[in-house]
Amino acid sequence: MLPAPGRRAAARAVGRPGAVYLWLGIIVLSWSLNWPLMKLALADAPPFAFVLLRLVGTLALLVPAMLAMRAPLAPAAGERLWLFWVGQLQVAAFLLCAIVGLSILPAGRAIVLAYTMPLWAIPFELALEAQRLRPRQLAGAVVGFAGLLLFMSPAEVDWTSARALGGNAMLILAAISWAAGSILYRRRSWRSGFWAQTLWQIAVSTPVVAVIALPSLLTEPIRWTPALVAILAYNCVVTTALGYFLWNKVLSVMPAGIAGQVVALTPVGGFLISTAIFGGNVTADVIVSIVLIVGGIMLTLRG
Repeated sequence: MLPAPGRRAAARAVGRPGAVYLWLGIIVLSWSLNWPLMKLALADAPPFAFVLLRLVGTLALLVPAMLAMRAPLAPAAGERLWLFWVGQLQVAAFLLCAIVGLSILPAGRAIVLAYTMPLWAIPFELALEAQRLRPRQLAGAVVGFAGLLLFMSPAEVDWTSARALGGNAMLILAAISWAAGSILYRRRSWRSGFWAQTLWQIAVSTPVVAVIALPSLLTEPIRWTPALVAILAYNCVVTTALGYFLWNKVLSVMPAGIAGQVVALTPVGGFLISTAIFGGNVTADVIVSIVLIVGGIMLTLRG
């Protein structure tokens, strides 16, 4: 667990805690839009190749920018191994599992399953952290999770299709990996800057993704359409570089389970955007689930 002095130092390092809601708002809006965009991009690029291009493009942008700012490219020596494992969990494992699930399932359902992260993060934190949730926070978590489960619509799963079940399983594994990486990040205080942490996590994840993506790169062509280039640019700049940078800042001042509950708004936005692009109905159970998710978040944050 991050010691109290470490938590206070982290909070001072990133500014007033109120800014965390701005960071979360940017994350929710940008990641909501990205899932329907990635679904469109998979028509032009194999799933693993898309993830590799996303990471390589992000590195190609970050390294020159950080050199120009004279910012260190690597974290402090004693923090690199720990951040290596954080990167493997919340970058490599999450992105690889999520893109496989997205290639199988509709974007609206895929984003909901991937963002069950708080369902796993809060039990992990309760097991590892000495501090327990306050009653109002716990009530908010229960209400929010009920809405998330309703939003997942288990009745709509094709339980007879191995492919569909596999896609669902990969997205749940992505959520578990993200939760584990976030909890691991919260387990210590950091001396390195957030940009160095972000670059390192992406850099150590890229070789792993490259090895997995190599067979598809050799056998499946990439169609370099204007849409694919635009979506990759958005992924490199906004959802990967800026997204992971802001997520690290959020985790420095807020537990992963509570932050994850706020980020649970992402499936709502992603579902509505996906419905607008690909079609679909906004039913009564979807409206009820959105009300529960938002209500749970408000209860948790007020707690």
